[in-house]
Amino acid sequence: MAALQPVVEAMNPGLSRLIADYQRAVRLAVTLLEQAGIARPSSNGEWAFLGIPQRGELPGNVRYFKHGYGCAVHLPAGTVDFDFGANGEIDGFDLWRLAGFANERLPDYGFADEAALKECFNREVEAGSLRYSGYILYYLTHREPNCTQR
Repeated sequence: MAALQPVVEAMNPGLSRLIADYQRAVRLAVTLLEQAGIARPSSNGEWAFLGIPQRGELPGNVRYFKHGYGCAVHLPAGTVDFDFGANGEIDGFDLWRLAGFANERLPDYGFADEAALKECFNREVEAGSLRYSGYILYYLTHREPNCTQR
């Protein structure tokens, strides 16, 4: 008799896609910042004290707004608002930023509204597929628990 293999259920596919799309937009925003001569910081503190204008324009007439540990970049496909991580990471996110990024496209990701996204997000945190950084941001973990889609 063969040994039973544990069943590993993947993260909610809509949330997984939303996070991937958000992270892709952040990478594009950071690339545009670098193309404009704004170096990627080695920490969020370095970013906070970086002496650049609070508002400006990046290549392709893309506007940005520098704030605290992050930046809002108005890409042609929509605005992405992100914070740099403690060590300059750009793959962190939180519920507020994901909801703002998806905006009226939440149903495209399988969520009726922000409350449904919040419920799923919190389930994934509880299940261990999202790791809290200790300050605002969450990161994907290698574990892939399930979050049922409603």
